[in-house]
Amino acid sequence: MGSVIRGAVVRVPLVVLVLVLAPGRAAHAQPGELPELRLADVITIAVRQSPELARARLDVDAARAQLTRAQGIEDTHVGVNAQVDVILAGPDDPSGDSERETASVTASRALPTGGTLTVAATGERNKVAGVQILPNGSPQATVVKRYAAGLSLGLIQPLLRGAGSDAFLAPIRQAERQRDAAALTSEARARDLLVSLSQSYWQAAFAWRQLEVRRVSLDLAQRQLAYTEGAIRAEKVPRSELLAVQQAIATRKQDILAGEQELYERSLALRQLAGLEIGPDAIAVRTEALPGKIDAADPEVDAVVRDAYAHSAELAALEATRRAAEIAAAAADNAARSRLDLSVAAGPVGADATAADALSSLIRRPGFEIVAGLTGDHAIEHRAESGSQAAARTALFTAKLAERDARARLAVRATRAVQRARAALASVALGDQAIGLAEQNVAAEQKRFELGKSTNFDVLRRQDELEQARLRQAASVGDYLAARADLDGMSGAILSRYHIVMP
Repeated sequence: MGSVIRGAVVRVPLVVLVLVLAPGRAAHAQPGELPELRLADVITIAVRQSPELARARLDVDAARAQLTRAQGIEDTHVGVNAQVDVILAGPDDPSGDSERETASVTASRALPTGGTLTVAATGERNKVAGVQILPNGSPQATVVKRYAAGLSLGLIQPLLRGAGSDAFLAPIRQAERQRDAAALTSEARARDLLVSLSQSYWQAAFAWRQLEVRRVSLDLAQRQLAYTEGAIRAEKVPRSELLAVQQAIATRKQDILAGEQELYERSLALRQLAGLEIGPDAIAVRTEALPGKIDAADPEVDAVVRDAYAHSAELAALEATRRAAEIAAAAADNAARSRLDLSVAAGPVGADATAADALSSLIRRPGFEIVAGLTGDHAIEHRAESGSQAAARTALFTAKLAERDARARLAVRATRAVQRARAALASVALGDQAIGLAEQNVAAEQKRFELGKSTNFDVLRRQDELEQARLRQAASVGDYLAARADLDGMSGAILSRYHIVMP
């Protein structure tokens, strides 16, 4: 977090207006005036209000809806059909008038082989008006009625295009992978948000610690000024010794003003990221204090990289996307085949002059009907199929490239986080020693000044060294906490730490 704590602060335009309208408020912010807001509380609010996570949840819902729609190919369908055909013959038409009424009820379901199985019950009534020749040779108008009923079991099975369970289940499997990718992407966004919140939070905590250190330095300078003024009145030191102290006080007051400005900017950045209220009375965020020490072992690069590979939500999402692309490419290859479908239907039939007799015939003495056929189709130019195959292969190559690039980026990110954590831990350990020595140097220089063997310039320089040692130690602690948040984000531990469960 060296670059995070010491680097450029996110600028929020509102801060300019707020600080212009309320400069007094910015200049006198005290930690005790604000209620402490814990990191866990900030994360809870952010997760509940984050537009980014809301969009991620909508993406998951959309992917689940797509899966439900894809699973519709396995639905059972029930159909009803009724039709009436009436033909009124012309005066010169010897065939006469006719009526034909048909009705059917069907139930069909797709098979894992890609075919469709259908069960149908049919009924038919035919009425034909004609002329009957009597035995004496004279014509007589007559009406012929015929009723028919039947049951059939039919199968339409693709033999080339669409044949096989892989082709049939491809839309479902692809939608499942896309749903998985959406859920994992949502988790990756949540991890990134929590990492950003943690790092922004510790930036604000560092700003508080920095302001505290600078105020202590100002207090030391003011006490040195009071001692110097007393020594001047006692004619122990020349009046010129006041200049160095007065200059140091002015400079340290400027540092405090800059620290307050930085505190507000970091607080506003945190408020904006977490979705907290922003206003004249809602600017600074009072964070938890930076821990004085860090008790942790140095992380190992190899172990961290392996753990990141194994638990990365981003990598898992890209892997699911790649698998969906593989399924789509296989489906495109299947769809590029020529069409050749076999259709077979068979079942008992009964027919007679009345509906009751036709049903009786169907049950007691049925006939049997078999219908079989082949349907084929082949595109000569094959352009639509070739284009679909090319598009699917391109999507697959893109998915593989994205997955490979993400693995490389993850390795770099993990390695950098480990190095930052190691450097921060080493710096924290040295910081305690540096602060102790700097405090001793300040006390020793103060004694030398009291004995007339040193100057205010030397005393103030030692105070500046103490201030810098304390700031470096605080920055190192913040660096480690930011690096630790990044490592926890890559492993997914940051979600369980704050009890975040993604849908």
